[in-house]
Amino acid sequence: MKGFLSIAVALFLFAGPAAAEDRFTFVDVYVDSGERPLAAYQFELVDETRAAKIVGIEGGDHAAFQRPPYYDKAAMKGDRVILADFSTAKDLPRGRTRVARVMVHLSGGATPRYRLTLTTAATAGGDRIPAAVSIQTEGDAR
Repeated sequence: MKGFLSIAVALFLFAGPAAAEDRFTFVDVYVDSGERPLAAYQFELVDETRAAKIVGIEGGDHAAFQRPPYYDKAAMKGDRVILADFSTAKDLPRGRTRVARVMVHLSGGATPRYRLTLTTAATAGGDRIPAAVSIQTEGDAR
């Protein structure tokens, strides 16, 4: 038992503080289509500090976008991802809608700086619409 306790203390001293700084968090992405129904979107999310490692993608709040959006799995292994989705549902969201949640891992107490670029947003007929895109992180709204 004494040997086990010594090993546990050694592991805590060497791995404990660094592991305590690592954390998992999320970035919620919103598209605001105004009065127009949102049927499709594409955007790029980048961490300019390269501190965030993207570890998962989840869908949004509205039924039209509840499944995870399409993304490039190879790009997800880094600090950026391009997400896109479309819906053929009759009931489409209008206004500000959470379309995705991007799960990230932060190492060493790092603070990411996200850049979000909307490539396109469209209605069910494929007409481009002016839209705004924004993010909300755990404990921080933008």
